[in-house]
Amino acid sequence: MNRYMKLLSIQLVMGLFIIMGIAGCNTNTDKDDVVMEDLPELGDFSKELTLKLSGSFTQGKIEEDNWVQKKLEKMFNVKIVNTKNNTWSKDEVSLMVASGDVPDTFSFTAGTQTSRQLYEGGVTRTIPRAMIEKYAPLYSKMIDENAPGWEMNLAPEKENEYLNLTGYQGHAAGILWAPTFRLDWLENLGIAPPGEINPVGTEGGLERIFFTDKAYTLEEVEKILHAFTYDDPDGNGINDTYGMLPYNNQLHWMNTLMGAHGVASGYNLMEDGELISAEISNKYKEGLKLLAKWQEMGVIDPEWTTIDVETSWEKYKQGRTGYFTAQRSYVAMEEWTKTRAPQNLVAADPNVKVLVTAPEIGPDGQQGQGAWMPVTLLGDAFQISKDVTDEELARILQIFDYINHDDDSRWTIYGEVGEHSEWGGTPEESSLLVKEEYPSTEGNMGFNAYNFRTYSGKRLQWLTSEKTLKLMEQFFAKPEVVEKMAIRPYRYDLFNETKGQELTKRYSGQLNTIVEEFRMKAIVGELDVDKEWDSYVENWLKNGGKQVLEELEKAPKVSDLLEK
Repeated sequence: MNRYMKLLSIQLVMGLFIIMGIAGCNTNTDKDDVVMEDLPELGDFSKELTLKLSGSFTQGKIEEDNWVQKKLEKMFNVKIVNTKNNTWSKDEVSLMVASGDVPDTFSFTAGTQTSRQLYEGGVTRTIPRAMIEKYAPLYSKMIDENAPGWEMNLAPEKENEYLNLTGYQGHAAGILWAPTFRLDWLENLGIAPPGEINPVGTEGGLERIFFTDKAYTLEEVEKILHAFTYDDPDGNGINDTYGMLPYNNQLHWMNTLMGAHGVASGYNLMEDGELISAEISNKYKEGLKLLAKWQEMGVIDPEWTTIDVETSWEKYKQGRTGYFTAQRSYVAMEEWTKTRAPQNLVAADPNVKVLVTAPEIGPDGQQGQGAWMPVTLLGDAFQISKDVTDEELARILQIFDYINHDDDSRWTIYGEVGEHSEWGGTPEESSLLVKEEYPSTEGNMGFNAYNFRTYSGKRLQWLTSEKTLKLMEQFFAKPEVVEKMAIRPYRYDLFNETKGQELTKRYSGQLNTIVEEFRMKAIVGELDVDKEWDSYVENWLKNGGKQVLEELEKAPKVSDLLEK
């Protein structure tokens, strides 16, 4: 009862705030044009300011007077008011936004509103380009160097003012996923790799993870899965293995398989001269039919319909699965991926060997996966509250520029190297790892407490192991590989010029339900894909899909955006 009353109270409060917001819609307080001459010079911190700061990693675990806070306060002559809310919680974020009680700076991981919606709802203010260029020169340089840069995030009906600052997602460059196979099983079965293989590393299990830039065809994968399931690949004389182990709460397990059909879930494409969603395309249909065939063959672990990805990792560790899709960082055995397949099994069993290949080749020679970033590596949003004055914004921009773009600010993320963190490999060339005795985010140290999610240059290196960077250089982020294998949408509203986001928010719930139910029933054999397909497409279109696609026609072609 107490829990019920608490939830009811939150809903009532949010309802009241929403009503108040409706009564005063268009409440964003447009700032007068900034007068640069009235603002302090760059580096002038003579006046103490009080700022309520948060960042991309704010989860309510910050402690007062933490180590990073005290150093920043002294450096920039500010008094930092810490944010105690969990910005990774949808409920807490919704309440903050509905009430308008947001920090001066924020980047909500669990945010449900776009930057434009926050601005038009009176939650945030705009950021003049003149101030960005003066007080955040390193950020400005990053924007200059990455098209379409300054064209993104412009405020409506404003000249050279921005809804938010953005980040560079260098960690998402290239393609992220690859199929993996139990190499020891392949060897037991006499099945050769598709090309020359080389170990990812020389010790710690990496010497037993091998990579090739060649790929099996889908027909070859099907035979391998059958052998993994029925030919006793581990030689224990027991029928206890399966070809593959999917999971029910994400689609990463099927992205390279769908990529072999030339389609990426969540994107759009041209098919027979018509713009359509991937989920109603014939390419997607053929992918579903193949997965349904494999399910009927018995090569897919039947428990997959009841387990999430974390449980699938645990089950993979039992050593009864032959095929698993993994990120490049997993096969590089990065520290944060310890519990994930396939490295969890490699670390646990010294006899296990794993083969990582390029994405599977489909019937028309296609291979790849959906690009993590549909157009540009610029993405994510750092917002400024409507209550922030120009004087405060000038100080915020200088703090932002320092902690997110100046390599000398490494201590805001990792502390002092040697004391609070250590190199994961070669000093100054590998990733940095916060020591176990210190919290990696927030807490009494304040690491990442005020930082934004952006990774370029050294920051990508600090985040990423040498082995992952090597794999990216050799294959995953190689320009010719990305050009061939990164599947992008045909059209994309990069500049928010259409009502696409509004329509997606309105219809996504029912459209996702239609897609998810059909996909599951199709794969497990509860319906005939060919017989039910037209009805499924019609249902998708009449439940908002038609309106979404019509609006998407107004968005620019991705090929044109890539030429900017």
